[in-house]
Amino acid sequence: MGTVNVNKPVTTMLSELSSDLNRDDLVLVERMPQIKETERYRDVVINMLKEFHVTLVLVRLVFKNGEVKGYVFLVKADDSSEVPGNGHVEGYVIVRDHRGRMTKYVYNPEEAPLDYLAREVLTFAELYRKAEERVIKLGLTEAYRDRGFFTDYE
Repeated sequence: MGTVNVNKPVTTMLSELSSDLNRDDLVLVERMPQIKETERYRDVVINMLKEFHVTLVLVRLVFKNGEVKGYVFLVKADDSSEVPGNGHVEGYVIVRDHRGRMTKYVYNPEEAPLDYLAREVLTFAELYRKAEERVIKLGLTEAYRDRGFFTDYE
């Protein structure tokens, strides 16, 4: 796997992730941590950060051409107070192209206020939900087009 230092702040990864979540050729979206049906992803991430002063967010995207992107965000909160106010964000993207070549793109870490990070989590939770709905709709459309899908099996 090759490594490329992008020399851009980690927050630029957010705009790239936003673009990727809006791509028409997106066929699979996954994220970690996994959540229960009764939980909201953004609440889990924000609460982990408040309670443990650290959180790891992973987003995996798969596209029709076989390209796979894994976004990794590590957020460490300022430990100087009981309720953290600032965070240190590190991140990288691992891309496997349609030929199987893998490249890791490393971004420059940044310091950011946690209220800004919380707003970004809310924004991306909504983008993720919409992308997931599009992927599900695409899957249902493809299944409907399959001639044998509604036939009786003997």
